[in-house]
Amino acid sequence: MKNIILVGSGNVATHLGIALQNCNYKIVQVYSRSIENAKKLAQKLNTNFTNDLIQLKTADLMIVSVNDDAISTVLSKLKNTAIVHTSGSIGMDVFEPNFSDFGVFYPLQTFNTDIKLTISEIPFCIEGNSKAFEKQLVEIAKNLSSNVITMNSEERKQLHIAAVFACNFSNQMFSIADDLLTKKDIDFKILLPLIKQTIAKLNTNKPKTVQTGPAKRKDLQTIKNQINLLDDDDFRNIYKLITNQILRQK
Repeated sequence: MKNIILVGSGNVATHLGIALQNCNYKIVQVYSRSIENAKKLAQKLNTNFTNDLIQLKTADLMIVSVNDDAISTVLSKLKNTAIVHTSGSIGMDVFEPNFSDFGVFYPLQTFNTDIKLTISEIPFCIEGNSKAFEKQLVEIAKNLSSNVITMNSEERKQLHIAAVFACNFSNQMFSIADDLLTKKDIDFKILLPLIKQTIAKLNTNKPKTVQTGPAKRKDLQTIKNQINLLDDDDFRNIYKLITNQILRQK
């Protein structure tokens, strides 16, 4: 399975396309609803592009990397091809009954188009509708990464929720911290050593065992003072919710 079509031109498709090409896979074509976006990625990969699903070429494999809400719509316009999607939260039932070979090729990572990352370290979670097809997907993934796991849909959905907490919600906390510091003209980068050490501890410890801060210490007066310092209702409610969660932990 050396010839691949990318359906999608965003963050995931961009990184996957470049990584696959670097591993000697041929990107036959790029599709996007936006012809400009399709052209932009196609130029990086020196390949063809289209914004019309009817004009898709033939290939050994089609990789659908679009927003979760758009997957069903895209798949309803395709058939008779080996195909995967890259979503962590969408199951296998979305493919039936139009495809004989289908699966999931989910890279567990946060992607931004112009920010470099090391593909070889990314966990790839693979699921196929047959052992034979799954084996082919695993082979592709192993050419990209040293961390490849076969995982069924229910396991992957749970993993995706955990990833939302660990990555997306954590980043939102960083954004809130940045907003709070900006009010006092303090550079967010002052927090980076703290953030790095917090992450580093997780290499050898469970998160609960290395929790620190006023809620862990049950410094109730400090907690009250900090709540009073917050003038944004959403920030105050988030602070209270997470603090109460930590206070209840044993």
